Amino acid sequence: MRKATRKTKNLLDILHIGSSIGWLGGGFMMLTINIAGLLTADPQLRHAAHEIAHVLDRWPLTALSVTALVTGALLGLKTKWGLVRYWWVTIKLVLTSVLLVTTPILVGGWALDAVSTRSGRPGVLADSAYLVDRAELLGASVSIISLLTFMLVLSVVKPWKRIRQRTYLKRVEASGQRDHGKAHGDGLPSTRLGRRWTVRSH
Repeated sequence: MRKATRKTKNLLDILHIGSSIGWLGGGFMMLTINIAGLLTADPQLRHAAHEIAHVLDRWPLTALSVTALVTGALLGLKTKWGLVRYWWVTIKLVLTSVLLVTTPILVGGWALDAVSTRSGRPGVLADSAYLVDRAELLGASVSIISLLTFMLVLSVVKPWKRIRQRTYLKRVEASGQRDHGKAHGDGLPSTRLGRRWTVRSH
């Protein structure tokens, strides 16, 4: 695949960084909303918090996560980093894919359940199913923020070595030895030629 031009890479960088930061910011918003729904004594505010969380998860956060995944994959394919060439890139790709699949299914389902149980009705706090959904939403928000923060650290620090680093180094070393041999000639043939030239010259 052809490498990206400078303009294309800049555009992908802007979209990827923007969507990733937006996704992380949305995660903090979800956490704030879930905490508000957990702590408030106002039934209407509690129900509104779950409705807002459901809308955020269904539309904005899904769009941001898809954009982050697509632009990240394109940056990997069209730059030196690749998709499975460096550990930090591969781990980010796997975690992003996992979040993209599980968040709408699990978190979206829990938020929908919380809304459908009419969380604003009196006596809902005695409903064990609602209490479980609310606890799962809070735990999911903390987990998502933790993973997104971890991926942010990976993007900045770029830790660990290249995947199959030893194999790669061996290939580079072998290639360097071949190039060196071509440039200077093999040791034995050049010695024989040198000896023949010496004998003839005398």
